[in-house]
Amino acid sequence: MFESTIVRGKVFTDNSGISYEIPVLLTSSGFINVLLEYLISHWDTRSPSWMLKVTASVRLFLEYQAVHSDYSDEQAVFQNFRHRLLTGTVSASAGDDPTGLWWAARGPVNTKHILRNLTDLFNWWAYKNPTKTNPAETWCGGAHDLRLAEAAYLYRRNSAFLGNTWSSVEEIFRGPSVEQSAMRIDSPPRTEQSDQPAFPDDRILDLIFYGFKVGRRHNYRDMLITLLMNGAGFRVSEPFHLYLWDVKEDPIKKGSALVLIHHPAWGDAPVDPNWLDTSGRRKKGTRSQYLAERFGLSSRDWQMSTSAAGWKGGMHEEKFGGYYKQAYWFVPEFGEIFWNIWNLYVEQVMRIAPSARNHPFAFVNIARHPKGEFYKLGKFQDSHAAAVRRIGLVPAKHLGTTEHGHRHAYGLRLRKAEISEEMIRRCMHHSDIKSQAVYTKASFRECLEHLTLAADRLNGMVVERRQNIVTVTRADIERF
Repeated sequence: MFESTIVRGKVFTDNSGISYEIPVLLTSSGFINVLLEYLISHWDTRSPSWMLKVTASVRLFLEYQAVHSDYSDEQAVFQNFRHRLLTGTVSASAGDDPTGLWWAARGPVNTKHILRNLTDLFNWWAYKNPTKTNPAETWCGGAHDLRLAEAAYLYRRNSAFLGNTWSSVEEIFRGPSVEQSAMRIDSPPRTEQSDQPAFPDDRILDLIFYGFKVGRRHNYRDMLITLLMNGAGFRVSEPFHLYLWDVKEDPIKKGSALVLIHHPAWGDAPVDPNWLDTSGRRKKGTRSQYLAERFGLSSRDWQMSTSAAGWKGGMHEEKFGGYYKQAYWFVPEFGEIFWNIWNLYVEQVMRIAPSARNHPFAFVNIARHPKGEFYKLGKFQDSHAAAVRRIGLVPAKHLGTTEHGHRHAYGLRLRKAEISEEMIRRCMHHSDIKSQAVYTKASFRECLEHLTLAADRLNGMVVERRQNIVTVTRADIERF
């Protein structure tokens, strides 16, 4: 049996002292080096959450290989692994699992993601090792690494076959049990994309002004984060990269906030009088340099701890220097509300001793220990759920009342205001205009509302036609 665990590790690749914080697949005989090298090679382009998913996918594949090491058919390993992801490994009739894996069925969507992760890893290995020699002939590493390298080698060699049986994961097992004699694997019916409910527009001010109020005290910090999501369309993780320097009064529209959330690693560092070079001059550089040299920190999108905050990418701007995303307030009054609350919040922050704020991040612990420490995403999610409950709503994704419902509310607001697709793309910082479809498409509720209005119009037409018939009939009768 393949025994393993996924741990968070710091990996050093040279003598600089700089480490990479990445997930490590640890087995009884050590870590999986092939996977480690793959993750390090993608460290600067992919997120920690992606690395965790890849690591989990490799773990599943090695688990399956460990209990099926006697396969003589190379192609069957890949094909049957895919099938067991779809169906699970537990016998429906007997309720047992001779393999000892006890996998539940993952269905076509999760299966597709797992196989894509493995396919990318195998292709990377094949590109790095272009020779056609089986690695088993010259391998000097561990047994589990060899299994992974051999799988990549076989995948490359059988790519023509596997292009139809592995990568084409749109197929789905439709039978009632894995023992069905005639297994039928078909393409699933095409479906409309599921609704992505938005936070209700008629309750957003209630949430901001009453949800984040406990007793007589307003939680200005969480009010601001919510405004960035609902009023400017930011993802929940993005405000956690904001620095205190990143908010100013808009020079074009006085009384409104100009907010620039810079790329957490490659954005321009702020002008800090305490960040000096050896000659005493103010330094310039990226935010990753600034965090490391000034505070001994790494970018929050590079971390795997509870302090981490993701950064999905998308389109950045550079008018004001560096790489950043500007807040485009819609409706514009949100920018004015933000500016007023921001000034109240900064007063709270300034009352905290600078020694307790050994970082540049804007959102910090105000009342709770450790006071002044940068605020964590998980704490905000708990606070947001509590605020939603205070105004009588239930925090649930399908209701649009979780954090991501705010970005959907922003996108729908733009679409209903008949903003052009290109402008919506820019306001939501998408690289591709197609990316906004999930945020702006018609929901199930909108379909019903449109049909109701159409039915009302149709009923009006029927009444009008009947009235015309009656009128015509009376005129004819009078002529007779």
